[in-house]
Amino acid sequence: MKPLKHIHYLLIIILTSSLLSACKKTLTEDEVVAETVQTPNYKLTVQDLESIKYTDYALSNEAEEAVKDWVKFHELTTQIEALKKADLSFFKDDKAILQSYITDLKNEIPEILSETSILVRLIALETSIYKLEGIAIVPDADKEDLLASIKDVLVSHVNLIFQINKKLEKDAQNVIKP
Repeated sequence: MKPLKHIHYLLIIILTSSLLSACKKTLTEDEVVAETVQTPNYKLTVQDLESIKYTDYALSNEAEEAVKDWVKFHELTTQIEALKKADLSFFKDDKAILQSYITDLKNEIPEILSETSILVRLIALETSIYKLEGIAIVPDADKEDLLASIKDVLVSHVNLIFQINKKLEKDAQNVIKP
């Protein structure tokens, strides 16, 4: 009878040790999954953003004069420059703060620039900013989607600048009608 008891104890020890090792493996796999969920799939670099192809415009002298008191536009330009350096913090901020900022940007537009063509560009920029904000806050966002969204913001900003320049250039032309 004694040899049977030893086999019984041996089986219990083997079974217990295998269960404990199986539990440890499952816990380790769960930890790996948790870490994967919390770590974003992308790591943006300045080189990634420099690879984005678009035509960049600067404000003309007349446009610089027209926007000199438009504080929110200058803040936007500063944030766009930070975005070009892979800093998404402005676009990851609280959505209420971003909405308030965009509302102020549109409300504080200088009178000379308050024209449909420029307001439409502001709305397009607003849409692309919200799209970027939506993608930037998702931890497992695809890097290519994020880069495409960043490109949309950059292009929308450039289109706004281009439209401001174009509007002021057109206003400066003194066409005499017969």
